[in-house]
Amino acid sequence: MDRAHSANPLRLFGVGAIAYAAIAILLVRSQVYAAHPDVLAWGLTFDLGISIPLIYWFLFVRTGIMRPLTLIPLFVIAVGVASRIVPAGQHHFAQQLGYVAAPLDLVTLWMVARRLMRARSAAAEDGDVPTRIAQATRQLFGDGAVAGFVALEVSSFYYGLFCWKKPAAPGFSIYKRSGWDTVLICIFVLLAAESIGVHLLIQTWSVRTAWVVTLLDLYGAIWLLGDYHAMRLRPITIDEESLHVRFGFRWSISIPLSAITAIEPIRSESDWKRKGVLKVALLAEPRLLIRLDAPAIATGLAGVRKTIDAVALLPDDLEAFEEALRKAMQT
Repeated sequence: MDRAHSANPLRLFGVGAIAYAAIAILLVRSQVYAAHPDVLAWGLTFDLGISIPLIYWFLFVRTGIMRPLTLIPLFVIAVGVASRIVPAGQHHFAQQLGYVAAPLDLVTLWMVARRLMRARSAAAEDGDVPTRIAQATRQLFGDGAVAGFVALEVSSFYYGLFCWKKPAAPGFSIYKRSGWDTVLICIFVLLAAESIGVHLLIQTWSVRTAWVVTLLDLYGAIWLLGDYHAMRLRPITIDEESLHVRFGFRWSISIPLSAITAIEPIRSESDWKRKGVLKVALLAEPRLLIRLDAPAIATGLAGVRKTIDAVALLPDDLEAFEEALRKAMQT
C-alpha cells in the first residue's frame, strides 16, 4: 500500500495511543485506581506495553504498510511510557516487560551500527554521519517516524559520546557568536545540581523511580552534547552547486544555488517571523534572508519535515558567508 494512503491511519493510531496514555494518567490519579491499584496497574501496563504494539502489528505490520522491525522501538517506547504512568509500587509487570525492552533497545542500536559498518564504503560519496545513519534506519524500519526517532537516538549517542576530540569541520559555524559553549556549561551545572536534588528527594519514595529520572537527565545531557558536537562538525558549507545548511540536529537542507533568488539583509522581525521561513540562529535574531524560487523541504528532529521558501541565518562570520555565497552564485 502507498504511504500516502497509510499516513492518516498512522496518525490516527498515534493520536489514539496518546489519548489512551492521557486517560491512563487520569485513571491512576482517581479514586477507582486507589481502590484497586494492583489489578488496574496490571491492566494499564498490559494495554500500554502489549495491546498497543499488538494493534500496531495487526493494522500496519500484518498488512505490509510498515516493516516488522518497527515493532521493536514501538515496544520499547510503550513499556517506557507504562513505567512512567504506573506508580512505582505497582511496577512488577512493567519491570518484567522492561527485562525484554532493554535488550531489544540494544539490539536496535546494534542493527543500525551493523548496517553502518556495511555501508562504510559509501562514506566517500556522503561523509555526513547523520545522513548515513538516517539512510541505514530507513533501510531497516522504512521511511517513517520510527526510523526518524531511531536515527536521532543513534546520532545523539554518536556525537555525544564519540566526537569530543574531533576538530571542527571547515565551513561557516553558527554557535560561536552566541557563546553557546558557555551557555551549555551553565546548563550542565544546573542540570547536575537539579538532578542530584531530585534524585535524593524521589528516592525517599522509590529508589527505582529516582534512578529512572536521573537516567533521563543523563540522556538529556548526552543529547545536548551531541547537538553541540553536531554543530561543530556539520557547519554550513557551499560548493559549486549547492548551499548546505545544517543546524545541529535541529534542521538540515541542501539548496541548489540556482534556486536562490535573493540574498537580503533582515530589517525587521516581519521579514523572517512568518510561516515558510527556516530560522538558523542561536539565542539571537537572524540577520540575513535567503529567498528561494520554489518551496523546498527541510528535515528536522526525528525526520520531521518543513516546507520553506526562505532561510533566515546568523552565521558567526556573516560577511564572509555572504561574500562566499554571492561568489559561488556568480560562477
